[in-house]
Amino acid sequence: MLDTPREERFDAITRLLARDFDVPISMISLVDDTRVWFKSEVGLEGIEAVSREVTFCSQAIRASRIMVVEDATRDERFRDSPLVTGEMALRFYAGAVIHSPQREPLGAVCIIDHTPRRMSYRDRGQLIDFAAHVGREMAGVTKAPLQGALERNR
Repeated sequence: MLDTPREERFDAITRLLARDFDVPISMISLVDDTRVWFKSEVGLEGIEAVSREVTFCSQAIRASRIMVVEDATRDERFRDSPLVTGEMALRFYAGAVIHSPQREPLGAVCIIDHTPRRMSYRDRGQLIDFAAHVGREMAGVTKAPLQGALERNR
């Protein structure tokens, strides 16, 4: 999947994430040894990859299922990051881990905002469901319920 062209099936998911969670940035990211590469994104036009060292996603894949940072300026892992202190001024991040069929972490389905926010238990579950769906899509096994929702929301 790394370095493959964009695909509408993943772009539809990131558009749906941005709309459903009302965030300016959403992405499907894949993490390798040195970088985080975006299979699809909304709100980061023109950026295909970033160094793994500065990203939230590199921390998110270490979580068992989901990582939520309600206010990055108050989180010691991220408060000095150029993504938080710099021009992007990121505050909120939530990333649910995308797993391979062998349960290896591949990356994350992420939503990001410029303002701090809370995430309900229901929203956390929904983001985890999106990540599971993306994992199945990457493995070539799609479940009908989310696929139907994607088609209805286009």
